Amino acid sequence: MQAALVHCTKDGNTKTIPIAHERTLMGRLDDCQIRIPSGKISRHHCELVFDNGTFTIQDLGSSNGTYVNRAKVEGAREVGAGDLISIGSLVFVLVVDGEPGSIDGGTFYAQGLPEKKAASGDGPGAPAEKAVVSKHAPTSSDDSSMMDFNFEFDLDDEDDDQPPL
Repeated sequence: MQAALVHCTKDGNTKTIPIAHERTLMGRLDDCQIRIPSGKISRHHCELVFDNGTFTIQDLGSSNGTYVNRAKVEGAREVGAGDLISIGSLVFVLVVDGEPGSIDGGTFYAQGLPEKKAASGDGPGAPAEKAVVSKHAPTSSDDSSMMDFNFEFDLDDEDDDQPPL
């Protein structure tokens, strides 16, 4: 099975991040496979787990929550192809074995943000955006934090008081 998270932005851009592990930790710290250096993201924000043919996502006690299709994740929640995952001001689409085949970044971004955040930061004068780095350890059973690759893309972080890293 091949899986990826596709980061969608309000301007319609997308960036594909392959999921190479059974457990993919997302957060601010260097030990996360997907590292997002933002004050809106907790150190260990959430975890995407693949087990017995299904994906689940679990919020790890983050300050700002994890959302799937605009609903706040409480405990572990099953997710599938086409589900929209929102953490901080980021929206991802889960792609499994090529489904969904077509992704309109701007539309998915607007549909993926929780209701309370959909209107914030969309206007002119939004602060400069920060880079996001995604790193995956080797695909062996070893969970080392050795970097296979980096992803950098824009982050809509309108309320973030944290200085750039």
